[in-house]
Order: sequence, then C-alpha cells, then structure tokens
Amino acid sequence: MPRSFKLDKSLLTTFRMYSGDGEQVEVSLLCENEMMDAMIDRFGGEVKTEEADEAHFRFAVPVFVNSVFFSWIFGFGGKVKIEGQEEVKAGYREMVEKAMKGLK
Repeated sequence: MPRSFKLDKSLLTTFRMYSGDGEQVEVSLLCENEMMDAMIDRFGGEVKTEEADEAHFRFAVPVFVNSVFFSWIFGFGGKVKIEGQEEVKAGYREMVEKAMKGLK
C-alpha cells in the first residue's frame, strides 16, 4: 500500500460500494440544515461547511461520481442538492430523466 494512501479518507469519499465505475471529483453540495448529521456521518466531522442562508449550508467534498452517489443524493428527497460541478449536475439530471422514462 502506498504511504500516501489514507484508508479513512478513502472510505469517506468513496461511493463505490456497489459500483466500480466513476471518476473522483470535488463536488459542491447545498444541504438543508437538518442534513448536517447525515453529512458528518458520510464525510466525517472534519468537513468544512459554510452557511448558505438561514436554512442551508454548503460544502465541497471529493467523491466518486457514479450511480451509487446519485442514488444517495436522490434518497434525501431534495434536501441535498448538487451545486457543482456542472458535469456532475448534468449526469444526475440524465439519470433522473432515464428513471422517469421508465415510469411511462
């Protein structure tokens, strides 16, 4: 194992639990304040957040962008939004649109 590899950091940024695909990028998330505990559970207490407004906070974290990450975001029912990067937002939008087509 390379000396630079940090297992705890890898576990906090990896959404490859069921899928080995995806690219690691830094993603900005906008969350309702009630989501703070869920974000700390996922990314650890060291994540640096900033107040977006009275009801929201934002932060940026490195994640592997894939369907597992998108489904995790979707599971919050709109309380967690992808602010950026644009290509990540586009990928999420594409996945949601494909899912909606399946409902017809």
